[in-house]
Amino acid sequence: MTIHITTLNGMALNNDAQNHQQIVANYGKQLGMNKFCIFTYNWPDEPVEARNTRFDGIMASLNDGDTVILQSPSWISMNWDQAFIDHLFIYQAIQKIIFIHDVIPLIDNNKKDLLPNVINYYNKADGLIVPSQNMYDFLRKNGLQKKKYVIQHFFDHPYTSTIESSTKPKNSKTINLVDKFPNSDYINQWSSSDIKLKLYGARIDPSISNNPNVELAGQKSDPALLAELQQTGGFGFAWSQDEYSHLHPSYIVSTYLAAGIPVIVSDTSPIAEKIKEKKLGIVATSLEEIPEKISTLSDEQYEDMIKNIDKFSKLIRNGYFTKKVLIDSVMKDNFE
Repeated sequence: MTIHITTLNGMALNNDAQNHQQIVANYGKQLGMNKFCIFTYNWPDEPVEARNTRFDGIMASLNDGDTVILQSPSWISMNWDQAFIDHLFIYQAIQKIIFIHDVIPLIDNNKKDLLPNVINYYNKADGLIVPSQNMYDFLRKNGLQKKKYVIQHFFDHPYTSTIESSTKPKNSKTINLVDKFPNSDYINQWSSSDIKLKLYGARIDPSISNNPNVELAGQKSDPALLAELQQTGGFGFAWSQDEYSHLHPSYIVSTYLAAGIPVIVSDTSPIAEKIKEKKLGIVATSLEEIPEKISTLSDEQYEDMIKNIDKFSKLIRNGYFTKKVLIDSVMKDNFE
């Protein structure tokens, strides 16, 4: 039996969706998996014959009895994803596992009506990899059939640079916010003069620069970003209280933890209990209480968090969460 895993190509080099899938596929390759490379393209009226020929090329190494892990979504179209998984049924005894990265109808309010179609797609799989228990429960309530599933919990963030003991993060009373498209209204309202808000992003409203409590750090390459987060210290801000954040932990949490700094998350986040249990940061019920929590945190308490993160982050930097769910999903689907 050969295990195959899909991955995206053809997007911009800094595209997060493509980068996340390629990280997973690269870890899969380390485990002996074969890549099914999907080139992203826009051809809504592609003839069925041409599309099927494309599928045959992607699946050329597939044999009866193999397992295919489909990273979802492909970001081409839901119809394309449906047709791709349907094409797998041509082969005998193919085990199909869908690795859910994002659920587009839950991200984009304009596409909410696509949710039944997406769940229909998930129902064609033999097993699922889901970001959280909350996500699986939500999908079950909305039409997902009972499935074998494993939970990702945390996403990985490869980081090969050596973490020097002399550059351990400090309790700098700084909140680091990494966001390509930050909410300028919220940032402009940041009024704490004791807690600096350091903002990393490419497209930032110039009006933000008028706030003396906000520092604009610009956009950084990944190695430079992690090194600067580590040097700055303080906390990584991964705050959101919308419905999707209750189902899907933010990818940026792993960026902060890979850099070795504690995180700030809402108590509605699916990883809130783990952050609290492992003492990896601050869990808050509202934005208003965050400055006080940071201000009253002693250097000793902060150093304890750093020690906990130093051990935990080794898992994230070296892909252990991804490798575990890939192995567990294959074992659950083929053995349990």
